[in-house]
Amino acid sequence: AIFDWDDADAKTGFLSAITFFNNRKEEAFQLSPVVDVTDISDSFNLATSICSHMEKGVFMLFGGRKFESSSIIEAYSQTFHVPYVSPSFADNVQRHLSTFQLHMKPSHTKALVDLIIHFGWRNYHYVYDSEEGLYRMQELVRTFEKKRYLVTVRMRRLQDIDNAHEDLRALDKQADDDNIPNKYILLDLSKESHYYKIMKQIREVGMNKHGYHYIMGTMDFLNLNMERYRYGGVNITGFQLVNYSSTFVQNFLKLWRGLNPILFPGAGNDSIHIDAALAVDAIEVIQRTLRQLIENSSSIFKLIENSSSIFKHTFRRGEVYNHNRTRGVPCDADPPVPWMHGEALTQGMKKLHFDGVTGNIEFDEYGFRKQYKFDVYNVGLNIGPNKIGEWSIRGGVYTEGEEFPTTNTTSTDRGVYMVTSTLDEPFLMVKKGVMSDGKPWLGNDRYEGFCAELTRRLFHYLDKPYRLMFVKDGMYGVKKYDSNNQTSWNGMIGELLRGEAEVAVAPLTITSEREEVVDFSKPFMDVGLSIMIKKPEVQKPGVFSFMQPLELKLWLCLVLGYATVGIGIFFVSRVSGAEWRRHPVTGKIDYNKFNLPNSLLFAMGSLMLQGCDDACPRSVPGRILGGAWWFAVLIAISSYTANLAAFLTIEKLLTPIQGADDLAKQTEIAYGTLASGSTQDFFKNSNVPTYTRMWYYMESATPSVFVQSMEEGIKRVRESKGKYAFLMESVYNEYANNQKPCNTMKVGHNINSNHYGIATRKLSILRDEITLGVLKLTEEGVIDRMKKDWWGNKGECGFNKGHKESKKKSLSLSNVAGIYFILIAGLVFAIIVGVCEFLYIKSKPDGVPSAVRSLMVFMMPGTDTLEQTDDATDDETGNHKTQNGPSSPANGNAQAAGYFSYDPVPSSPPPLITVEMDANTSV
Repeated sequence: AIFDWDDADAKTGFLSAITFFNNRKEEAFQLSPVVDVTDISDSFNLATSICSHMEKGVFMLFGGRKFESSSIIEAYSQTFHVPYVSPSFADNVQRHLSTFQLHMKPSHTKALVDLIIHFGWRNYHYVYDSEEGLYRMQELVRTFEKKRYLVTVRMRRLQDIDNAHEDLRALDKQADDDNIPNKYILLDLSKESHYYKIMKQIREVGMNKHGYHYIMGTMDFLNLNMERYRYGGVNITGFQLVNYSSTFVQNFLKLWRGLNPILFPGAGNDSIHIDAALAVDAIEVIQRTLRQLIENSSSIFKLIENSSSIFKHTFRRGEVYNHNRTRGVPCDADPPVPWMHGEALTQGMKKLHFDGVTGNIEFDEYGFRKQYKFDVYNVGLNIGPNKIGEWSIRGGVYTEGEEFPTTNTTSTDRGVYMVTSTLDEPFLMVKKGVMSDGKPWLGNDRYEGFCAELTRRLFHYLDKPYRLMFVKDGMYGVKKYDSNNQTSWNGMIGELLRGEAEVAVAPLTITSEREEVVDFSKPFMDVGLSIMIKKPEVQKPGVFSFMQPLELKLWLCLVLGYATVGIGIFFVSRVSGAEWRRHPVTGKIDYNKFNLPNSLLFAMGSLMLQGCDDACPRSVPGRILGGAWWFAVLIAISSYTANLAAFLTIEKLLTPIQGADDLAKQTEIAYGTLASGSTQDFFKNSNVPTYTRMWYYMESATPSVFVQSMEEGIKRVRESKGKYAFLMESVYNEYANNQKPCNTMKVGHNINSNHYGIATRKLSILRDEITLGVLKLTEEGVIDRMKKDWWGNKGECGFNKGHKESKKKSLSLSNVAGIYFILIAGLVFAIIVGVCEFLYIKSKPDGVPSAVRSLMVFMMPGTDTLEQTDDATDDETGNHKTQNGPSSPANGNAQAAGYFSYDPVPSSPPPLITVEMDANTSV
């Protein structure tokens, strides 16, 4: 045996077990230990010790292992066929190089994962102190991925296990910075003694209070002395491999308590350290193997006098010879000579099956423990350590009060129907937090989701007990072929076929291939392949968005209509006598209000629904044209107003594609599916030209457009800036679109049609009853309400009203900014024209009316030379008189130019008829 300097417990277990065995008088042989203590982490020292033992002639080696020296053990045992039995962790051992190794310590990676899932941790800290812990962290991540359980892990390595206060404080501060109310911490340390040291420092830095939950990576929880942690409110959970309530363990402890602790350090009390227990079981494995080989008359041993020559040449003077040539197995032999009985010894040990101190002892073909289980213990406020459940490879975590499934019984034998499913949001999830009374969720109550609720309702309808469990490999069910072309199924279908479960309730697609081996109920959900894209950015309205209700052609038609009507009014008014009026001064019929500016103003006033009181057509053709224009304007303005509200309040999403056809016709947007599964098979086997073209593209695209998981595909869509589309089942598409950050959407109709059903074993009595239950729930609208609840009401993107958000959107300045731009432009243009006009008139003061002249005097004092005297009228001519003289030409020119209409009322009206008579004419 080879021990490290700190392997005192394993050494005690090893020597005590040999002592117990050698004290048995009924045994036909005895064991002779050869013990060496060295630094196992040093590869040179370990290799030297192994060679020394093999040259002495040992049947097999027992010893510890370290992460740094695992390759040395693998190399020597594989080369020289010397069995190596170890009580240490072997998570980093390569299975194909483990032919001649036996690993007594079972792996607890899956147990840690199942416990984290059971508690619903989504964020936790992983604290470790060795390279082995780092490797186990990688195994944890891979196991989470297989189970498709999303979790965030923050890793922290303790550099100095004796002084880790600063590391613990930094961890605590990081948890505070993350605003995580409950701090979940997984401690995975390399030695049992390290747990004592760290727990002591945890208490010293104040991390042993309410809000902290620890999972201990040890298999020896009861030996950690957790009594002192019952009063701070901290929650501590861990595994226990040695079952002290076992009859076998109780009988062994009687012998253990009788040992002298001076000769056997750590013995002589009511508990046994995990390393010592594993060493005891290892010696039991070795002696049982040797006994079976003897009883089977193996050629290794012949204990009768006329034994074969093999026995005589194998043992000489108490020493072991290999192949009748050399003593022991020398390391320097060239070529190397393997141990002649190494394979027989190894195979004999792997075939054993018995109950030991550490539970069921059974190995697989690679020498790893199988069919083992852990007890789950917990310490809380004034509670514990109490056993709260058990864990097994097949059944996962089972809490107290739940019937633990044994290996050789089916669900119906126990009266509880095992229902297999898979973690898959929103179908099945682990509840977060605890119950209202502070206790953790137990049994089926710890799960939530569509399938959890569907299972509960169905079995309530069936009035049968059930136990919901996770499928071990996280798969749905795919047919596989071995080297002999024999078929097998994995996932939930495989568990049904092997009798490990009676029912599978999950998003399980009904296919003809699956229907051949299991029975399906009526579909409870119709789904299909769909396209997920990144939601395009909402187009911000332009400053002239108020013009969007009408096309450019319509705007041009309105402008053209305005000009046409204005000019038309001008012409019909010119040719119609009804529009000509008598001039108020001269009395001549030469005055027509509908000059070209006024005609255009009339058309503009009608278009703006303002009218023009001073200018209304009097002629019949003018009124006909005006009426037609009013009717056209009425329809145009009404249509514009009706569309304006929708255009200004509804934000448009212009998607680059509308369906699979658009996707297949372009190459700018990449698209892909899961790297394996029914979605990929659909495109691969489709004969539809569009889908065939899509498959050719996906198969040849570089870089690859396929993803390994649904989460990876959704993440790729969100991070691709609209350049990647993911083809997925519609239910997952709809659910993901309603989760934060709410930046994905489904486009187009479903590409095909599939159905989800509940699977049962062939000819199961539950099949018809479940079908009736599904039909009943469908008819009552329960399944529709459940889907609306899990896909809509519990969404995170404002989808709580069933469809689109009903909140009304207010207009913003950006919607109507163009209106104010036009107003400002008109104001500025009017001011410019007014100033220009004013300057022009100022330069010609003789033609300025009195009112304007008064304004100029008011605005520019000192211009009194422009002051006008009282108006006068020539009695003979009726012409205006000004300060400058009668009938100023400038005045007449100003009026003719049309800048001002200055028509003062005469002192007396002109005669209607003027008659000229000479002196001789009589009237």
